[in-house]
Amino acid sequence: MTLEDRTIHEISLLWPEVVPVLEARGIDTCCGGMHSLQEAVAAHGQVLAEVVEELQAAGADPGSAPVIVDVREVPPRDRHPLIFSTFDGLPSGGILHLVNDHDPKPLFYQMQAERAGQVVWEPLEEGPERWVIRITRTALDG
Repeated sequence: MTLEDRTIHEISLLWPEVVPVLEARGIDTCCGGMHSLQEAVAAHGQVLAEVVEELQAAGADPGSAPVIVDVREVPPRDRHPLIFSTFDGLPSGGILHLVNDHDPKPLFYQMQAERAGQVVWEPLEEGPERWVIRITRTALDG
């Protein structure tokens, strides 16, 4: 996914060091976070290529970006299958950022059991309303 297509929220989550660049350009990183960078830049009458260049200079690297799986609006019965299918699609070394509305500790235990030796689990944000977990695939099955 290109930087232009990512939402402001995703960009802020993936590269917090670029938030000052967005704010200096008047781009709302809170309530405006659901808009793509392309939409936000256009709404502010700015040149997309210039903003992308600034963000990349500040540390945004779309080539190394993890896959974001935000399950807060996903029905509970569909969450684990979605997370596992996304994880299984990652290459070795691939990263998934899980965004959840509760502590996903049961998922941690399930992944340790079902994907033993393949998972590094790193909490980035721990509640009370949002949990963000960095899940790295360290090896492929088999």
